[in-house]
Amino acid sequence: MEDRWITDWEPSKRFPLYTRANSGEILPNPISPLGWDLVWETGVSRGWADGCHRWGTFTPDETDPDRPDYVSCFGGYVYLNAGLIRLQGVRSPGMSAEAMDAAFLGNHPDAPPYVPQEGDERPDLTAKIEETSAWVMSLEELPEELTEDREKILSIRSERPDLDSISDLELVERARSMIPVIREFFEPYYVYGTASATGPTILGELCGEIDPALPGRLISGLGGVDSAPPSYGMWELSRKVNDSSDLTGAFDEGIAGLQERLAGSADGEAFLNDLSEFVSEHGARGPYEWDAASETWEVKPESVLAAIDAMRHADETLSPANRHGEAVADREAAEAEVRAIFDGNEEAMGALELGLRTARVLVPGRERTKLTAMMTIHEIRLPIYELGRRMTERGALDTPRDIWLLRNAELEGFIENPESMSETIRERGKEFRALSDLQDPFIINGDVPPLSQWSQRGSTVEPAEAGEELVGVPGSPGVVTGRARVVTDPGDPRGLEPGEILVAPITDPSWTPLFIPAAGVVVEVGAPLSHSVIVSREFGIPCVTGILDAVSKITDGAIISINGSTGTVTIAELPE
Repeated sequence: MEDRWITDWEPSKRFPLYTRANSGEILPNPISPLGWDLVWETGVSRGWADGCHRWGTFTPDETDPDRPDYVSCFGGYVYLNAGLIRLQGVRSPGMSAEAMDAAFLGNHPDAPPYVPQEGDERPDLTAKIEETSAWVMSLEELPEELTEDREKILSIRSERPDLDSISDLELVERARSMIPVIREFFEPYYVYGTASATGPTILGELCGEIDPALPGRLISGLGGVDSAPPSYGMWELSRKVNDSSDLTGAFDEGIAGLQERLAGSADGEAFLNDLSEFVSEHGARGPYEWDAASETWEVKPESVLAAIDAMRHADETLSPANRHGEAVADREAAEAEVRAIFDGNEEAMGALELGLRTARVLVPGRERTKLTAMMTIHEIRLPIYELGRRMTERGALDTPRDIWLLRNAELEGFIENPESMSETIRERGKEFRALSDLQDPFIINGDVPPLSQWSQRGSTVEPAEAGEELVGVPGSPGVVTGRARVVTDPGDPRGLEPGEILVAPITDPSWTPLFIPAAGVVVEVGAPLSHSVIVSREFGIPCVTGILDAVSKITDGAIISINGSTGTVTIAELPE
């Protein structure tokens, strides 16, 4: 393997500190070369810059306009620029570089101390940030721009050409036409994602010392979270399975070959029609969806069937509607508790109302902008996969997904003479798979180590013993004890049963349906506004994130207790 990967950038001279924090949650593996080219290099990176300029933290002249320094790619892994994150703290009222480090980097030993540089302090930008913050705290409901963006991507989706019938070059043109739309929609995703921390931060500072569970309870069951509707749709499909002996029998035989078996009965045909409608509506979601090469639900419907299979064993008390209703009731009870505590304290009551209102608006707003971005990435994904399918049938590719090993600049040449690149693609595939075996450095400071010096992944983690307590990050409040079910692939939930505690490396929307039968959720990586936390709060499920190496430390089948308010997981009993 070469010491650099084909998508790698050069580190910034002015802001040389990078981290895998946060990016490692949404993209734990190397990103596909074509996914980097079509989505991140020219879309996300520039939309990120636009969002920072709109927020007021930076001016356009501070970073490279062609390759904005907010993100980068090293060894095929996506990194965030920690130097710019620190600067956001320096320029934001009431914040600091050290506070941003605590939020993003923790106490990681490889993080160098912040050293002020000329130009870090920008009073003019601090004033702009104050204006933006005042706008954020004035919001009573989601701004119209988010509705307009959603209507725009829905229109783009409805006008999607028949991908089966257009030419190879037209498929590429269709995908490339989405690049400026990615940029356009990532700007509000950055803005509302940044703003979404406002409400939880206010409530945490106001109520956290009274009871660490209160801040999480106050933002549970908010409604309007766009990650939740697929769970409702899958739940209805799971009920249809339970209501039909033909469907139940087909599912009992396993997921492999299930669609073919379903096609053999009237109930099966009706179910497949419903499934088709579901993936048409929600098919942009799936594992690692920030990489356009991801096999999302529309590309790989088998993962939807696996989630339905896990759901069908849950009774009505675990329905998304019931779980959401319980979360709403608990939030309302928490509000009543806090109002009673602060009765007569006008300042505290004002802060409480501000925190509740901004959380109600902006936490769902963040999810709204994210789904809009995911739907746009999907409009890149589908035409490129169609091109990959055609080239696989032609024999130029081994699998449709291999198309993502190409670079954007290589697409025309590949279409003109695909067989000439077949061997290059196979060799590149071997190198790309080898990147996944490398341990990505959490911190990179200026010099990127040659890939030959990166260590190999390999778990040397010892399983936790009975009685051992693991400490992570509080997520969704609540305490629960149950059997741990370690799952590493949402498309293969390994027999997750109702009442068990889901233990996962990461979670994204493809995991959400597995939350429904689960009694609790433990995740290796995550933060207070991670997907796993937001969805757990929506359904009132205790959740702990940030348990390093959880899937290795927690033995499958162990009895564990999790406390979503304190962020602890206790191993109560190991399986025999």
